[in-house]
Amino acid sequence: MTASATPSQPSAPGWRRIAAILVTLAIMAMALHALAGEFSDHGYHQIRAAVRGLSWSQLGLATLLGMASYVCLIGFDAIGLRRAKHPLPAARVGITAFLAHAAGQTLGFAALTGGAVRVRSYGRAGLSLAEIGQVVLMSTLGFVFGAWLLLGLALLLEPSAAALALPIPAMAVHGVGVAMLVGFAAMLLLVGRQGRSIGWGQHRMWIPDRRTVLEVTALSVVELCLASAAFYVLLPAQGDVGFVGFVGLYLVAVVAGLVSTVPAGLGVFEWSLLKLLPHVAPAALLAAAVAYRVTYYLLPLFLSALLAALASVRRPLRSGAGTAWTVLRPWLPQLIALAVFAAGALLLIDGTLPVPHQRVLPAPLPIVETSHLLGSLGGVLLLLIGQGLQRRSHAAWMLAFALCIALPLPAWLRGGHVTVALTLPLVAMALWAARREFYREGALLDEAWSWPWLRNVALVLVATVWLLFFVYSHVEYQNELWWQFATSGNAPRALRALLLVCIALIIFGLARLLHSTRSPLPLPDDATLEQLRPILAQAEDTQACVAMTGDKAILRSEAGDGFVMLQRYGGSLVAMGDPVGPAPVATALIWKFREEADRLGLRPVFYQTSGKYWQNYLDLGLTLVKLGEEAMVPLTDFSLAGSERADLRQAWNKGKRAGLSFRLAAASEVPALLGELAEISDAWLDEKAGEEKGFSLGSFEPAYLSRFPVALVEAEGRIVAFANIWQAPAGKELSVDLMRHRPDAPKGTMDFLFIELFLWGAANGYTRFSLGMAPLTGLAQHRLAGRWNRFANLVARHGERFYGFSGLRRFKSKFAPEWRPRYLAAPGGVHLPAALLDVTRLISLDPSRK
Repeated sequence: MTASATPSQPSAPGWRRIAAILVTLAIMAMALHALAGEFSDHGYHQIRAAVRGLSWSQLGLATLLGMASYVCLIGFDAIGLRRAKHPLPAARVGITAFLAHAAGQTLGFAALTGGAVRVRSYGRAGLSLAEIGQVVLMSTLGFVFGAWLLLGLALLLEPSAAALALPIPAMAVHGVGVAMLVGFAAMLLLVGRQGRSIGWGQHRMWIPDRRTVLEVTALSVVELCLASAAFYVLLPAQGDVGFVGFVGLYLVAVVAGLVSTVPAGLGVFEWSLLKLLPHVAPAALLAAAVAYRVTYYLLPLFLSALLAALASVRRPLRSGAGTAWTVLRPWLPQLIALAVFAAGALLLIDGTLPVPHQRVLPAPLPIVETSHLLGSLGGVLLLLIGQGLQRRSHAAWMLAFALCIALPLPAWLRGGHVTVALTLPLVAMALWAARREFYREGALLDEAWSWPWLRNVALVLVATVWLLFFVYSHVEYQNELWWQFATSGNAPRALRALLLVCIALIIFGLARLLHSTRSPLPLPDDATLEQLRPILAQAEDTQACVAMTGDKAILRSEAGDGFVMLQRYGGSLVAMGDPVGPAPVATALIWKFREEADRLGLRPVFYQTSGKYWQNYLDLGLTLVKLGEEAMVPLTDFSLAGSERADLRQAWNKGKRAGLSFRLAAASEVPALLGELAEISDAWLDEKAGEEKGFSLGSFEPAYLSRFPVALVEAEGRIVAFANIWQAPAGKELSVDLMRHRPDAPKGTMDFLFIELFLWGAANGYTRFSLGMAPLTGLAQHRLAGRWNRFANLVARHGERFYGFSGLRRFKSKFAPEWRPRYLAAPGGVHLPAALLDVTRLISLDPSRK
């Protein structure tokens, strides 16, 4: 397999993602601030009284209607699968669709989050991406068409409801409703029996045939009516707005939440309804919103996690459970991570709310105060370790399970809500049932945070801070509040809990910043290294010889005919170069390395790879960035004759006149020369004011040097320079690793050494000589080049005085080499900078300190 294409560039820069997170946080903060402005004083107590006024029949009916809405949502998947002409068992469709909509409704961006669930589940059932796209399209079009038709009907049949909320007369509202219905009818006529692409310019969307449009619209109308009814039954009885009018206003609030990009429209949805329903008391409306979010969002999420956990236990006994397990298993860690995250958010919110007098326990005050702090601290820890669960970290599982077992007692002792205390054991049961799915050995501090998870943690913290100031808005802030300890001291207790949460976040962030590495993987012994010699004899790249340094772990193929050199640093598992071995063996080793990185919970990174296996790296989902170019001197028919070799011939003659001579010492002769070679090496290191490097280079280790022949340059009977020789007979490639000379060696000694090696290699049948890589050179210079190229060129330009990137390339260019690219293959996004940092630290680490 050879490379003929240009590797891909990194994904969008992090600043755009950060800006998107900040915009989302700002929108949510403004919406929450506007909500608080609807109450003059004691707003929390008004809302709490309204929540307590909700009857069990209202809550039960809202739950029943919400679940019926989810059943209708499953129908969109069935229509999409029928249109894709790829029917699947009803159990798989039902579970997948329920899970996709539960995740999409809770996390937002339903087409993306729900689409990801469908890709994994339906993809395993044999559907192509295009066929899965049909299913996602049906859900999206269903919402659009259903909302379009319902909103038009609401404005037509009950315009007074919109007229109360909008500064326009009822007749104008009636006209807008008629226009929307006419537009819908025109769209039905336009799509015809075959479907049609509708839009303008490059912004176009495919609309299916009229029959399919009518089916998804009818189903969507029923589903949206059920979802809005689940909210409507929680509102107090009213005569100003009927159900039809409420459906239209509900849809406007839903669309506002979607446009805001805030997950589940939190805050934006509630504020929109307050403005659209001015005749409803704010406390009653927000109480209905709280109950609606619990029954319509949280309950399906916890049901998904519970269903997945039960399927993992019952799968050997029933075929239905087996189907559920097949569908849910790939998403089990994500489901449980979301459940743990939700439990942590509930603990934080519960720790902010005041404890009613009837829930105050007759426990000593120190126990109550300590329990309150422990509950909030445990909540923020559950938020932070949720992503580790998502990535199947065993350490995260152990910590989450321990917290869910230990936290119900503090939650109860501090007088928290009984629902919160009962949720934790349920989550613990799900964690225990799914324990086999959390097998990765990665450390929590090595987990790279994803942008969505950072956003969700930030949203919970913003909501908690807002809730604190909203609930205790009637309490005048004083410094003495921090030191008030009393059974009824809710405000001081909440302040102290929030301070502890902030301290925990700061400590966690600093620990991640300061955490650099952990113990390396076990290193091979001498016997293992000797077993690699038959493989090295068949290698085509001299870079494979760096395995003999002994500072890297060795991952061998099943048959022992190939291996990967690897080591871990920080959050990365770094492979040195491509796998060594025949092409089929190397391909299998790439996937085996990926599995090892998955088991350890580390990001897979291939450093200084060639272009040979680029397709396999892309199959792993990795991004390739160019590190530089390797100089390869052709040795076929190499000689010093001719005008093209005039400079080399002059350098060689100059060395001869200075009394330099060349000889090659076999590996068996090296131990006797180590004393003199060590003297040269120490003097060279002192002159360069440097230290030994590792991983990608060898260091002066007697055992390592004794494994290779050494090229020697002598003057007046003493050695003035040396270099150990790497050979790849199968590829007819020659190279050197450790190159050192005395400070008083004649000028041009190293040029003389290289020229002699070229001549020796040509005489012994070698066809090329590797001079090593020139970092950050040979990159694209065009203004439209990829971001990595622009960044690397900037580093090379401004870092020239520290490293000499162009100087190193000029030195190697005088030997008239051919340039071969070398790449870094690593996950993209936020992982790429972390991978580069880990590799940089690893290759600059003194082997003696590893």
